[in-house]
Amino acid sequence: MAKARPSTQFVTAHSSAQHWPRRTSTPSVFTAFVGCLQGPATPDADLFHDAWHGLRAALVQELKRRGLWQSPPSYLGVCGWERWDSEPPAAGSAARRAGALGELVADCYAFIFVDRLQSLKRQLQEKADIDGLIHLNIRHFVHERQKEHDPLGFRIFELLQEAVEGAVSSGALHMLAGDKKVRNDTLLGFEREAEVPSGPLDLEPIVMRWNDELMPALVTARSRQQPAVVQRLRECLLDLPRCGVAAFRFRELLDPLKKDARRRWAAFLAEEETGPVALAPAAGQVAAIELPGTAVESRQSFEHLTRWVSTSIDHLEADPRTRTQLTTLWHYLWRQHGEDAEPERTGAGVPSYRQLGQRLNIPRERLPALFALLRQVVPHYR
Repeated sequence: MAKARPSTQFVTAHSSAQHWPRRTSTPSVFTAFVGCLQGPATPDADLFHDAWHGLRAALVQELKRRGLWQSPPSYLGVCGWERWDSEPPAAGSAARRAGALGELVADCYAFIFVDRLQSLKRQLQEKADIDGLIHLNIRHFVHERQKEHDPLGFRIFELLQEAVEGAVSSGALHMLAGDKKVRNDTLLGFEREAEVPSGPLDLEPIVMRWNDELMPALVTARSRQQPAVVQRLRECLLDLPRCGVAAFRFRELLDPLKKDARRRWAAFLAEEETGPVALAPAAGQVAAIELPGTAVESRQSFEHLTRWVSTSIDHLEADPRTRTQLTTLWHYLWRQHGEDAEPERTGAGVPSYRQLGQRLNIPRERLPALFALLRQVVPHYR
């Protein structure tokens, strides 16, 4: 019979470093722990502590490798904490006393040693050491959590990674150090003998200029539009030497790109005076806007926004004609940034009320009022 999931109290009670002595986990600690789970007996307490401590250390290493250690824990679905190393309260539930990192360790423990235990046991019958497989599962756990809870950051990572890999494949950019796969610490240069910077680069002013053009497509482009975004990102990359950048680490470009994109996307959700078509405020216009909290950060998916607005329109206190016209207008705006959008003609710009009214079969004198209603609906998404 499959082993039951350990209770939250049992798991989280041991997740804070102050509850157990400092130990140095051996390379085979995970293998030994899975081996002790083969029988019906309760696992040895010392071995459980060592495995838990090893899991905690491996998670911290993975968060730092992915550039997530300085990000809010909400990006991995751990809410209510500002930082991973925030001090837990002296009182409260066992989960709260464990802290943000303790909550993540508990979820990772269940992901590996509960949900995948039978698979690990089968692997142990064929191999003497499965620690490598455990570490692979830790990477998969963090990967899935970030993809689910930080869709904006995860998406920008994938787009920039694809742009960099394309530049490397063409020979315009070279990998100077790091894995064959482009990762946060990968060192890249425009010449094979490029001089490595002595310290971290500040590329934020450069990527903010990129986003003046790339947003909102960097967040919203889907399907047929996405290759064009990657191509434009690649062109921006290849222009870096003109800005005096000969070599850089991938994270030095990724982190400010995500930071600025989040700021602009949050500004769109928060700015009550901006119409629903103004998704790309210029860099200077967003500096004074207070960013929304984790409630908005966890909803950065454009699809979530469109569904929410559509539902709000359906429940709006208005006559049937107004709701129908409002739905038509919203669907038109959604298509401009959604999966089925066709690229606009160069220089076409935003259509006038007359042109929009003709396209949507809505009297143009009705459009200002409809846009005003949308301006009321969209900010309430917060």
